[in-house]
Amino acid sequence: MEFEVKDMSCGGCANSITRAVANVDPTAKLDIDVTSKIVKIDSALPVQRLVAAIEDAGFHPTVRA
Repeated sequence: MEFEVKDMSCGGCANSITRAVANVDPTAKLDIDVTSKIVKIDSALPVQRLVAAIEDAGFHPTVRA
């Protein structure tokens, strides 16, 4: 799954997103590019759970097709 997180601006933001996703899926693999504001997540969880986790961390992800 791939998300655009326009309000992610630094490594601290990336760390917050990583922790939030790990809280709901400790086995998830993330690839985060802060410069392009893209978060790729390899997880068996439904998209809605991952979106909710990222939103709970204070960010606004948009699912990319």
